[in-house]
Amino acid sequence: MDKINIANSELPIMKILWKNGELTSPQIFDYLEGNSSTLKTLLKRLVDKKLVGVNRINSRSYSYYPLVSRSDYINHERKGFLKRVFDGSKNKMLLNFVKEENITRQDIEKLLDLIEED
Repeated sequence: MDKINIANSELPIMKILWKNGELTSPQIFDYLEGNSSTLKTLLKRLVDKKLVGVNRINSRSYSYYPLVSRSDYINHERKGFLKRVFDGSKNKMLLNFVKEENITRQDIEKLLDLIEED
């Protein structure tokens, strides 16, 4: 999937589906606060974008499931952020992160250990 366009307002629905798998709309809305009409609109938008699939349970009931994985979404967002903010430079991004977040040498060594474990 080339374009994964999930609005900030739609992201809570996706997070619920990623965590729980296939759910009916009332089950999804149980996890969320807000106007049910607005939540239905957000869910419909995700379906229209082909980011959420639908199964018909009966004439009045449907279940919804994610068509894009959480990891695909994260990778898409990371690549876009890197390109938009740091002109695609991983080095600039990492240097900024290390400087701005006060990453210590010990933090870097732990990170390197985690990388080597993969």
